[in-house]
Amino acid sequence: MNKIGRTVAIVGVIVALFAVIILNSSTKQSAADQVWDQAATMGDAGAKNLYVMYTDIMCPYCVAFSQVVMENEEKFEQYLADNHILFEVRLTDYIYEGHGIQSSRDSAEATYCAARENKFWEYYHGALRTLDKDYFSKGIGISKTAPSIGDLPDDYWLKIGHEIGLGEEFDQCVANHETADELDKNTAKAAQIASGMPYFKFNRFTTAGFDNNWGWEYVEMYLDAGLGK
Repeated sequence: MNKIGRTVAIVGVIVALFAVIILNSSTKQSAADQVWDQAATMGDAGAKNLYVMYTDIMCPYCVAFSQVVMENEEKFEQYLADNHILFEVRLTDYIYEGHGIQSSRDSAEATYCAARENKFWEYYHGALRTLDKDYFSKGIGISKTAPSIGDLPDDYWLKIGHEIGLGEEFDQCVANHETADELDKNTAKAAQIASGMPYFKFNRFTTAGFDNNWGWEYVEMYLDAGLGK
């Protein structure tokens, strides 16, 4: 190969490398691209990090984490902002699938219906507060050894929706099980990733569980671990 030929070949290799780099950078998913449901996110959609919580409303350890976050909402939102994190809750009926607890499925379907009207967080937090008032604060359903929550009234999840301003459209969505297919699909996807509830995935960090005696320092520890701190 002559000198001109070698030069052309080298230039060709360099161009090819740049093309691969550009292609990889353009196809790399952003945090927002990886989200399952934008309505169930908190933080900046343009953030570079995605922190995912797989959960079930009837899971007491999941609720323990969310209650700590609610009690420290400003700290949590500030941490997300300071560290360029988008937080997403991926709600499943994991307990229904594993243990046949109907309220797991009913609560998830209702929350998905609320998300359709862009009221995921209002409904999700409202459901957790109501469960805490009615059961968890009384020592019911807070662990595997505690007294279990019995059958809930048929309109239990509807009333939570009504309290946050949801009406006929929400009621019909719940009555007709309009979100059942979406819930089934997401629970099946979560089962391939999550080993137990709650399950957290943040960059390379993954962990399951949260104790109902833990406070903000443990939430922050999970966040720090995902950032490699």
